[in-house]
Amino acid sequence: MRVCPANLVFVLGCAGATGCASVFGIEEGVLRPSIEVSGSIGRDTTWYADQATILTGYVVVESGATLTIEPGTRILAQTEGGILVRPGARIVARGTKEAPIVFTSAATERAEGDWRGLILCGRAPINGAPSGRQLDVLPPGINATCGGTAEDDSSGELQFVRIEFAGRDNGLSGSPGGFRLEGVGSGTVVDHVQVHRTEDDAVDLRGGTVSVKHILVTMYEDDGFDWALGWRGKGQFIGVVMGDMRGDTGIQAGQGTSDSEVDGAGSAPSEPLLYNVTLVGMGDQYGPNVKLRGGTRGRMFDMLVANAGNTGLAIDETPTHENANAGLLDIRHSIFANDDNFEDGEADFAESDWATDPVRNNRALSAEDSGLPLFTNGAIYLSLVSGAEALSGAIAPPDDGFFDPGALFVGACGELCPDFEGWTAFPDR
Repeated sequence: MRVCPANLVFVLGCAGATGCASVFGIEEGVLRPSIEVSGSIGRDTTWYADQATILTGYVVVESGATLTIEPGTRILAQTEGGILVRPGARIVARGTKEAPIVFTSAATERAEGDWRGLILCGRAPINGAPSGRQLDVLPPGINATCGGTAEDDSSGELQFVRIEFAGRDNGLSGSPGGFRLEGVGSGTVVDHVQVHRTEDDAVDLRGGTVSVKHILVTMYEDDGFDWALGWRGKGQFIGVVMGDMRGDTGIQAGQGTSDSEVDGAGSAPSEPLLYNVTLVGMGDQYGPNVKLRGGTRGRMFDMLVANAGNTGLAIDETPTHENANAGLLDIRHSIFANDDNFEDGEADFAESDWATDPVRNNRALSAEDSGLPLFTNGAIYLSLVSGAEALSGAIAPPDDGFFDPGALFVGACGELCPDFEGWTAFPDR
């Protein structure tokens, strides 16, 4: 007999059983009723795959507690539903390719912005906030301070996870987006995560040292993959597809002066290391596919930037230009395949001259030469067509225990793309 840990969350009710008492004692092999949850999780808790979990309100995993989610579990969130994992707390959502964990909307007709999304709040450094930074995207009455000095801090594990129809910001001072990582440390595992149909930003990294791998962003209304405030992790195999939602950028880096100034012990500007990224725009998007600003640093290799409706690359503001000219910000062995590849909108810096400098080994092509197939029947394919330019000219990622050094192609996928198949999905509603 397994016992549902209803005492660890606020259980509002249950469905599919004759009475709520049946939640507390269920024989093996008997399907569990669904539970409705909201409020604080103060002790170790498990959500089970044979029991639908309905978020009727905001759920906060408190310091010292671990929320474990079984492979194959579906978490259905109502409009005020969302999850915050506080500093010192952990979430262990370890799905599999055959049984991914899905966070989605409880609505019958689902839509972007149906619920509040998932936030990890860690204890790793945030630029300019050595004592931590107050989150500004939480519902009234809930507060959290993220960040600190523990670079190797762990907020848990997310593997083979989908986050769908999130980003609701009604009544908030800012947008939580779909998946936000604020001051999250390098001890956290984020691998095989899809964020689909998000209102506002899909993946938002604010400071921290966490590294991410096999990230797929599909359809969003603002930025697909956003970093600021000193994110210094690694990333490989990242695919961002704007699809049929009119968003802004594929990558947006830096915000205001978040990375142009270093303030406080342990602080540092953003400086990620990325390999194997594909960014696919759409015809009437608002901004460039890659927008680097705010004094961000970072190195990007083997990146395929394609089909931008605006422009492929924009590097904005003097501190960011200075970093680019000094080699602190760099893009190499990459392909830009757009009708307009480079913004060239500022008198003192020309993206086209910088990006096509022969030392960088970048290529500027037309949109028709991206090597990506047409997206049909609602499916998204990041694999390259036979003979694509992106199948050659890559540089091998480092063999450091995180990167896959055998990924010798430009973009998130080569001719085959098995790592994004079998566990991803692309529902309209």
